[in-house]
Amino acid sequence: MKTLLFVSTLLLSFTFVNAQVLGGIEKRNNDRKSKNPFSESRNWGDIIWSSESSQYRNLGWHVDLGVTYMAGNTPNDLDSAYELTPRGLPGYYIEAGMEHLFKKRNKFVHYVDWGLGIKHFGGTEQFQLGDFKSQGNFNFGSVFLRGAIHNIAQLNRYYFIDNAIGFNVDFRIYGGKDNQANGKYLSPLPSNNQEKLVGQLYYALGFGFKVKDGLFFVPTIQTPVLTFLQFTDTNPGHRWFNSRYQPVIFTVKMAWLLPNKGCPAVFGGDSKQQDNYEMQ
Repeated sequence: MKTLLFVSTLLLSFTFVNAQVLGGIEKRNNDRKSKNPFSESRNWGDIIWSSESSQYRNLGWHVDLGVTYMAGNTPNDLDSAYELTPRGLPGYYIEAGMEHLFKKRNKFVHYVDWGLGIKHFGGTEQFQLGDFKSQGNFNFGSVFLRGAIHNIAQLNRYYFIDNAIGFNVDFRIYGGKDNQANGKYLSPLPSNNQEKLVGQLYYALGFGFKVKDGLFFVPTIQTPVLTFLQFTDTNPGHRWFNSRYQPVIFTVKMAWLLPNKGCPAVFGGDSKQQDNYEMQ
């Protein structure tokens, strides 16, 4: 009888303690959710960053890594006996810069960013007249300055669409040798190559996701829509040989915001310390 009473008391005690622990965990999770800096609201201010609940400032850094491609288009062979075939080659893209998020809510402009970097482009043009074929190649790298204004369309608490209009100014620092001039490309047509300096307006479309407060990633596709330096016509493609090549850039941006003074670091840090901070 004593054994049965002891076991019953032990089971009741365990059930009570277990209920208290689970209730505490549930309350803690609800508290953390209520303080989550990523709101379900579609209003700007809680999409990437919230001035009320974020532990971070509206200023941060970003690093972009990506791949470039020259989409061959507009060969200069209309009504000609010869045929030109432009094709692109893959290249690389590296950029680092800063993010500036606006505190004041705005329907159209939500943040700006800028960066410095280097990118590589390449492509080919094939000349064909009857049975005769010859192909020229180009490869070059440019340093660049880029800036953009961004509009955010929130999908849910963690995902968003990022639209941007920006500008880039590029200066070629290597490559760009004319295969035709050195006899490696036997096209009889005179080359019309891009100058070293080029400035363009571009459009970028990204799909962003927030990992945690102050850290987000944005895979993006970017292409120019207008050339404003070395302007020749409305076609924004690069000139090479006797064809145009539309730059297309695929990047993944990692952006992180600077912490407010007095906030503990949370990226890869002590999760217990972060939990204690959020429970204050």
